[in-house]
Amino acid sequence: MFLFRKAVLQDFPNVYALKQAVIQNPYPGMSWSETYPSQEILKNDIETGSLFLLLAKTEQLIGAVSINETYDIHYQSVNWKTPCPALYMHRLFIAPDHRGKHFGEILIDFIENEASRQKYRSIRFDSCSTNTPAHLLYTRCGYTRCGEIPLTGKNGTFYTFEKTL
Repeated sequence: MFLFRKAVLQDFPNVYALKQAVIQNPYPGMSWSETYPSQEILKNDIETGSLFLLLAKTEQLIGAVSINETYDIHYQSVNWKTPCPALYMHRLFIAPDHRGKHFGEILIDFIENEASRQKYRSIRFDSCSTNTPAHLLYTRCGYTRCGEIPLTGKNGTFYTFEKTL
């Protein structure tokens, strides 16, 4: 049994510790670093009510994701399959000791249920073009790659994904 809930400021130390564990245990293609996502970005996700947590029954933090209606300006050039309203997913991460155990799929399922409950028509997001493990997860979860874009303030290219709900 798992709990999916909105993060509160008291969760910040655990969320940031999880982010640090993720970057200290990189996997091939991962693009995160000490500077991204920053403490400020994660605190803003919490303060704006967009950061959600996946917790074990014991309250152990397994993963986190930000979902909201904000997106990079380059998203406007993507040929999305579904008209708005869309929910945008950012910064999905799973604890290193829980990788490969389908917790990413569980977290995405919670996100999809939340988006459907709020009457969104699709979920959209981007992923660094080198992040093959994440792309495999998204494909398994039924997401379609819609394009390739740069992102403001970041190096490299990013694939865009979407799933109609």
